[in-house]
Amino acid sequence: MSINKVNPYNIEPHTAEIYDNIETQTHDVEFIINLLKKYGCKNVLEPFCGTGRILIPIAKNNFKVTGIDNSEMMINRLDSKIEDIPVEIRNNIKIIKGDVTNLDWPSNYDAVILGGNCFFELASLEEQESVLYKAYGAVNNNGYIFIDNDNIENRLPDSWCKLNVENKSYPTGKCQDGTELKGFSIPVFADKKNKIWKAKRRLEVYKDNKIVNQYEWEIQKHPIGYSEIIKMLKKLELKIVNIWAGTKNIQEYYEGATRATFWVQK
Repeated sequence: MSINKVNPYNIEPHTAEIYDNIETQTHDVEFIINLLKKYGCKNVLEPFCGTGRILIPIAKNNFKVTGIDNSEMMINRLDSKIEDIPVEIRNNIKIIKGDVTNLDWPSNYDAVILGGNCFFELASLEEQESVLYKAYGAVNNNGYIFIDNDNIENRLPDSWCKLNVENKSYPTGKCQDGTELKGFSIPVFADKKNKIWKAKRRLEVYKDNKIVNQYEWEIQKHPIGYSEIIKMLKKLELKIVNIWAGTKNIQEYYEGATRATFWVQK
């Protein structure tokens, strides 16, 4: 069970629509699909699949893909998208609802996709390591694991450490039905050395400019870095095929890169 007891993607039905309005990039999706094709992968697992930003394009490219997510709101939106695609593509998709930190993952996959900054959804290095172990167990021998995250090395940046100052945060935005969400975050703890960050979050929901719901919860994050991922890969004796400084302007990883993207083999 995750340290974080509240899933922010499961608090309010409109959070999934706000997520889709914010997360519109496609460069990482194209990058992943090219890797799957290049290395002959056919059967793919994507934990943290959300509303299908990565999963659906993978299915449309004739890969079999299984998604795992713990947010009913995100899966409901994903299901509505799946209903609108041709049946032959729909048949490529399987969805499992569950918490990736304690679920027994299915196995026998050619590739596992840990993309979209998903390690930043986890509260600690231990949880991140546990997820990588589960990915290791889910992938076939000689299969591949894709890992893609913002790269925060050594210490928390000063921008993470301004405590007790409230800022806007996800989910913030307006939905098609006129519902408006306003998310806020107040950092309350920052351990620079160990990169542990805690915040109080709140969400206000408006309809016709009137507040109709309010939610409050707490969250912990451990923003992972290149060196920590390298250590985890060595523990599992995973072969590093390549490391890039992100998927947007594709180049080999370099010290100080703000993104670290791995393609590793079991």
